[in-house]
Amino acid sequence: MRPRLWNPEMELMSHSETRALQLVKLKSLLNRVYEQSPYYRDKFDRAGVNPQNLKSLEHYQDYPFFDKDEERASQEASRETARHTFGLHITCNPRSVNRVSSSSGTTGSPTYSGFTLKDREITNDNQARALVRLGIEPGDVVMHASVLSMWIAGIPGVDSMMAYGVCLVPVGALSGVERVAQIARDTRPKSIKCTVSFAQYLVKHMEERTGIDPATLGLEKVVVFGEPGGSIPQIYEPLEKSFGGAMVHDIMGATGCHSPTGISCEEHNGIHFYAEDNAMFEICDPESLQSLPIEDGVEGEIVFTGLERECGPLIRWRDKDIIQVTTEPCRCGRPGPRMLFKGRVDDMLLVKGVNVFPNAVRDVINKTSDLTTGNIRIVKSSPGPVVPAPVLVKVEVKAGLPDQKKQTLAGDLDNAIHHQLRFRATFKFIDEGEFELLKGATGKTRLVEEANQ
Repeated sequence: MRPRLWNPEMELMSHSETRALQLVKLKSLLNRVYEQSPYYRDKFDRAGVNPQNLKSLEHYQDYPFFDKDEERASQEASRETARHTFGLHITCNPRSVNRVSSSSGTTGSPTYSGFTLKDREITNDNQARALVRLGIEPGDVVMHASVLSMWIAGIPGVDSMMAYGVCLVPVGALSGVERVAQIARDTRPKSIKCTVSFAQYLVKHMEERTGIDPATLGLEKVVVFGEPGGSIPQIYEPLEKSFGGAMVHDIMGATGCHSPTGISCEEHNGIHFYAEDNAMFEICDPESLQSLPIEDGVEGEIVFTGLERECGPLIRWRDKDIIQVTTEPCRCGRPGPRMLFKGRVDDMLLVKGVNVFPNAVRDVINKTSDLTTGNIRIVKSSPGPVVPAPVLVKVEVKAGLPDQKKQTLAGDLDNAIHHQLRFRATFKFIDEGEFELLKGATGKTRLVEEANQ
């Protein structure tokens, strides 16, 4: 039996049908921004491209990219000259903006995203696609145990889940373990949504602090987002066991589009990207930034374009995430490409002239031995991306592991890293439960630290 889908007309399109629809929508988008935005008209003219001449999706790679620095500069200029904060690249009347979300501002002044009513409708549709794939019905109780803020995964995410019709329990993550546990026990949610690290924190501390075993909450789904882990067996399997068999699902969004745009299935075989009709992606070589063919196993920097965005469209947005795409059919029967997060362009380290992503180191360690828990952190001896070999890696291992087994494990991990990533490593093993997770300003778990921290 074919799995249920919210919008089968869009979600069941073949690859050729999807590409044809994307070309139609892309032409409309580019012509609209060229006509309505002096900012984009000047940008396209300087790049020597004209929407009237776009004949195929392959020609789209001639268009210039958009990134966070440009977005911030555009918004700073619009505050000075146009008395709004949505950027000079806006293509709608600012008075038609119905909701505003913002970034954290941890890498500079915050940037803002405006949503018109149409933008919110598309967001609601994409959210419904995820909820149906999860088996969530209108009226089901869903706990939102993450930030309740202007961040896109905060109040905007709550808003779109409520539009679908769930009974939303917006407890937030700042309430603490005790309150989350109490409210979950009392409201009996079918699903909880939070970051990977907060889910780990809950299962580690809930019973000792509250006397409530997370396995008794009756959860069926644990939806995680915002940081890697939901697709890594060493991380999601212990979570599923601790939550009494609840299945962990990894959900993703796409900057400049109408998030969420993808969610993993019960096969744990990557995140199904289900919104290609309104969120187009490219995979580019991280160094040359040339577009790569979308074929099974292709890996590179993902670039997004929201095909129907009304307020402030971002044309060829560099998300700085390194993604591997799988196009082979999934055993679950749901169509479309699947994605695995491999790292960040700006997290890249340089070891003996080789580009190394911290997530790649974690993947090798997790796949080499089941004596590890999934938590690792690379230790740098100095600022900057260059790290001399051998690289020191802190690794959390199962509690009570004898020293002899640790020595054997160190050799196995070093050989695996040398074989797959081409550098040598040394290890500091930390017993399970004693590994301190370091958080960045956005709440994401850090995989790199400097030795003096």
